[in-house]
This record gives sequence, C-alpha cells and structure tokens, in this order.
Amino acid sequence: MKTLRKYTPYYKRLLLLAMPVMLAQAGQLTTQFADTAMVGNYGGEDPIPLAAVSLGSSLFLLIYLAALGLALAITPLVGEHFARRDRREVGYIFQNSILYCGIIGLVATVVAVALRPFIAVLGEWMSVPGQNIELVAEMALPYYDMLVWSIIPLMLFLAIKQFLEGIGNTKTAMWITLAGNALNILLNYIFIFGKCGVEAMGAEGAGLATLISRVGQMVAIVAYYFLSSRLRLYRSFFEVKGFKISYLKSLFKVGYPISFQMILESAAFILTSILALSFGEVAAGSMQVSFSIANIAWMITVAIGSASTILVSHIAGAKQHDELRPMVNATYHIGIAWATLMAFIFVVFREPMASLFTDNSEVIALTAELMLLIAIYQFSDAVQGLSISMLRGLQDVKIIMPIVLCSYLVLNIPIGCWLAYGMDMGCHGLVTGLIVGLSSAAILTSWRLYRQVRG
Repeated sequence: MKTLRKYTPYYKRLLLLAMPVMLAQAGQLTTQFADTAMVGNYGGEDPIPLAAVSLGSSLFLLIYLAALGLALAITPLVGEHFARRDRREVGYIFQNSILYCGIIGLVATVVAVALRPFIAVLGEWMSVPGQNIELVAEMALPYYDMLVWSIIPLMLFLAIKQFLEGIGNTKTAMWITLAGNALNILLNYIFIFGKCGVEAMGAEGAGLATLISRVGQMVAIVAYYFLSSRLRLYRSFFEVKGFKISYLKSLFKVGYPISFQMILESAAFILTSILALSFGEVAAGSMQVSFSIANIAWMITVAIGSASTILVSHIAGAKQHDELRPMVNATYHIGIAWATLMAFIFVVFREPMASLFTDNSEVIALTAELMLLIAIYQFSDAVQGLSISMLRGLQDVKIIMPIVLCSYLVLNIPIGCWLAYGMDMGCHGLVTGLIVGLSSAAILTSWRLYRQVRG
C-alpha cells in the first residue's frame, strides 16, 4: 500500500485532467451506442440495417482515423512549448494547425469519395449464397455519404480541440462534445424512425444526424475560440507571416507515424468486421455489436491516454525528467484497473448488453460468445494504447511504425485468417487474431517506453 500511496499525486493529476475527456468520450460512446442500438431496433429481426452500418462505418473509419492520427500531433507540440511558457510559439503552432487540419480534411474527403465504389465491389466480393450482402452494400452507401461530408467540419473541430488540450483545457471540448452527442441522439430518433413529420430513413438517417451534429460542434468551438478572453493572447499572434512550411513539416513529422499506427491498428479491427461478412449478415451484425460494446473500455482508455500525452509533454517540456517514470507507472495502474473492471463486466453481462442492440436471437448468441474473447484482450489493448499515448507525449513516434507492422501485418491478420478459415473457427478465429496482435503491440510499446524513461 505504501508503494501505491506514493503515486497518489500522480493519480490525482492524471484523473483531474482526464475526467473531462472521459466525460466527453462517455458522451461519444453513448452516441455510438445510440447509433447502433437505434438502427438495430429499426431493423428488428432483420439484421441487414445493422450490417449496413457496419460496412459503411468500417470503410469510413479507416480514412477518418488516418486523418485523426495526423491531427493528434498538435497536442504534444503545443504542450511542449506551453510548458516552456513560449506563448508566441504556441500561437504560431495553432494557426498553422488550422491550415494543416484543413488540408487533411480536404484530402481525406477526396479519398473517401474516390473509394465510394469500393463499398459496392466489397458487397459483391463478400457475397455468400443465401445471404443479402448486396442489399447490405446498397443500404450502406447513403450512410457512408453522410459520414464523408462530415470530415471537414470534424477536422476543423479537432484542430481547436487538440490545441486546447495542449494548453491543458479539456473542459471546453467536453461540453461541446456532450452537446453535440445529445443533438445526435435526438436527430437519430427523428431521422431513423421518421418522427416529427420526417420520413423514416433508417441507416441513412443515422448518418445525417452525425453530419448535422458535427457541423454544430465545429461552429460551437470556433465561436468559443473567438469569444474567449483567455485565448485573446493567442489570437493576437495570428498573422499572415506566421504561416510557415516549417510548422506544417513539424506537425506532419510527429503526426504521420501516429497516423500510420492508427491506420494499421484500425485496419485490423475493420478488416475483422469486413471478413465477418463472409460468414453472413448475422456474423457481420454480431461483430458490429461486439466492437460497439468493446468501445466502452477503449473510449475511456483513450481519455486516460489523452491526459497522459498532455502531462508527459508538459513534464518533458519543463525538463522534469525525474517525474516521467512515476507518471508512466501511475498511468498504467489506472489503465489496468479499468481494463480489469471492463473484462469482468463483459463476461458477466455479455448477453444483456447484446440484447440492447437487436432482437435477433442468433446475433445475441454469437455476440455473447465473442465478448468472452474481447474480455481477454482488454489488458493488452489498454497497455498498448497508453504506451503509444505516452510515447506521443515524448514525441518518440517513429518507433511505433515497425512495432505495429510486426504486430498487425505479420501476426494479427495472418493468424486471424488462418484460424478463421484454415481451422474453421469463423468469427472466433478472427477475434483471436486480434488478441495476438494487441498483445505483441503491448509488449513492444511498453518496453520502448520504459527504455525512454528509465533512471
């Protein structure tokens, strides 16, 4: 107990900063629950609408997470100079971040539009006799379109959000995100089921609700930036000569390894969802529900990781190196405690949680089985996620690329496919492959982090 007691100040610092992010993530999680549960209940016994959301969101998430990874470079760069009290440099980084995220948003939108036909091709490719995979792909297209047009407002929102987190302000984005999530749920109810005189839109309605709420969040955070007296100093540094290629290069230098890691990690999950289509729409729907439930744990881990990125960047920027190792240990303590709680809940309440999303008994039964495997990888998922977040705070991000290549391309995907198809384990084999990949990433990233903070 004495050993743990010495970490109490670090627990407090971490949780104080993480709590607003946790609340925002919890709100986001509620929205994802609402999207999946509302569409699932709209379909009733028919699993096709749920499978359509799975297919549309799978392709979109790969593009979005690549863009998000690039944007996450803003926080450690801002945090480092904020800790050094170099406010002018912080202001210049921020104004270049707006341009940086705007460019990313445009490129991501063009790529997403160009990949749109891939959904129809994917539906035909994964078609199984006796199943309605083509209908799933047809229903996924309008949902996907709505998500694509939300990219640019979302990236502009992220530019300001990551800047605010870099200077230690996590509450503003929390309140705006919670308000946006509440709006999203309300619009889901109206558009999906056809309320208030609106024609029922099903999965497409969920996409439209997401688009409107993201535009609203962007407007709200831009208004806060221009109206906040606390940010007046940073606004004063906003000038044409402040735009420099060197800042964009610095942001990209930190951002592209993060983006690469997020692409490969998310690709492993997305490919798992897509491959589940080859076992029919029940399997695809079950995988969508399983991963939606698993996001309960992951979203809070992301919040803890975001706080650790901020604190580690501040500690490194202030050159308080003796504070790094205790902060790393405290972060792991909180993350593993959370993973333990979630694994227990996933095992005990797996069937009731699955029934929240659909009335289909086959989907509920398969989801309950998959949740046992998902409970196992909670620990490795937490460790690798937090390790990468803290390496991000140290701006030690290049090492992440070979680690994720080994973990996901060399181990996860091949082993998952071999178990699923070669050993006839189906979806169970695909999720077992994720356990292997995440465990490898956890071991390698934590080893790298401790090498950086030893002493």
